Amino acid sequence: MHEPASRRRRGSVVADYLFATMVTLAAFALAFVADRYLSIANLSLILLTAVLAVAVRKRMAVAVYTAVLCFIGDNFFFTRPRHTLAVASADDVLAIGLFLIVALVCSRMATRLSSQVVSLRAAQLRARTLLQLGKQLAAAADAAGIRQVGSQALTQAIGATARMQPAAGDPAAKVASVDPGAGLDGEWVIPLIVGAHDHGAVVFAAHEPGEPDAERRELAVAMGQDIALALERARLADELEQARVQGETERLRNALLSSVSHDLRSPLACMIGAADTLAMYETQLPRGERQELLQAILHEGQRLDRYIQNLLDMTRLGHGTLKLHRDWVDVTEVVVAATDRLHRLFPEQPVQTGLPPDTVLLYVHPALIEQALFNVLENAAHFSPPGEAVRIEAGAMGEQLRIDVIDRGPGIPPDERARIFDMFCSVSRGDRGNKGTGLGLSICRGMIGAHGGSVEALPTAGGGTTIRIILPLPPAPETST
Repeated sequence: MHEPASRRRRGSVVADYLFATMVTLAAFALAFVADRYLSIANLSLILLTAVLAVAVRKRMAVAVYTAVLCFIGDNFFFTRPRHTLAVASADDVLAIGLFLIVALVCSRMATRLSSQVVSLRAAQLRARTLLQLGKQLAAAADAAGIRQVGSQALTQAIGATARMQPAAGDPAAKVASVDPGAGLDGEWVIPLIVGAHDHGAVVFAAHEPGEPDAERRELAVAMGQDIALALERARLADELEQARVQGETERLRNALLSSVSHDLRSPLACMIGAADTLAMYETQLPRGERQELLQAILHEGQRLDRYIQNLLDMTRLGHGTLKLHRDWVDVTEVVVAATDRLHRLFPEQPVQTGLPPDTVLLYVHPALIEQALFNVLENAAHFSPPGEAVRIEAGAMGEQLRIDVIDRGPGIPPDERARIFDMFCSVSRGDRGNKGTGLGLSICRGMIGAHGGSVEALPTAGGGTTIRIILPLPPAPETST
């Protein structure tokens, strides 16, 4: 398995020495041409240039080989007596000796500088690779996305096919304790462990046989650590989301139990009490009192019916089974229908309207929009002071319709304006009726949202609250002439 890699390394070594030999021969050829015009010292500079050219590109051993070749050639071809290794003059001995020393020192310095440049480039590439990986991991939505991004980035950066092994599988259990970069059946492995949490491992299948070099192993380990940290963040995010959902579910369950116990038992208790009184004292009660008891039974029955209808609407919204049967309807008709229902529920509640003079058509499910508007009106009536009118204003804003329901109640604190649209959120401050179920505005938001609209709570100038409903206005249908 390792023989091809060894052969490649031997081939690279031979190529390095051939390169050094060719550069040396080229330098000697140039020196032979310049021999007529330059002194021996200047010819030595030409040979020294060859040593530097090799040193900045190859390993130290190759640079030393070049320096020795140039030293021998300088002595043989240019030092008197020529074409012999003997040296006649002490000055020439000193000159070629200094040449060898300078060549070796320069080759050492050039090799070190070249190595530093290579290291800096490798560090820059590593930093850029890790930065790009960090951006991709941050954009991943979940653990599956992180594993996909990580395997692709590792395959591209390391040059080996990276495969993510989940911690739950048997292979991951075997490799979780393997040292980084260790071989396993022709593969090498990076464990993904953060603290006490095992996120599996990355298994590399090299494109070429042989062990990975140290530089690739270090980069793979660094990238693996980033991937493991991203998986740990995803795990913590999942745990937090599960805890949030569990807490929200528990809160809704408690709110539902509380709401059911109050909003079902209260009307039933009133109805049972009134019916029991009628059954026991029917012949003894005046006609007026009997009518009051019957009205109380009717009123509480209607209240119970509204509550059950709200629960059914909320269930349909939550399950996504709410179907829209759209039709063209004038906004004035919807407002009038909702205010008529409010008058039946609160006969003494004054209502003011500010509607557009021209026809404004909506392409909506009329009954749902009427129900949503009625829920807002009922909420406003609950919080309006006695005798204070609730005002409805409607008007087109470009391609949208704005409906404002304005009351003069105590208002809503800024930090609670978004929360009032949550299920079972009930604010009793200033409520002059029974405490609400906390479903009306939530249902309103769901119904309006199903039509592509929105609803928000705003402060009213001078005190109170404005619930603003926004609905899209499609182009009006063409009328036949």
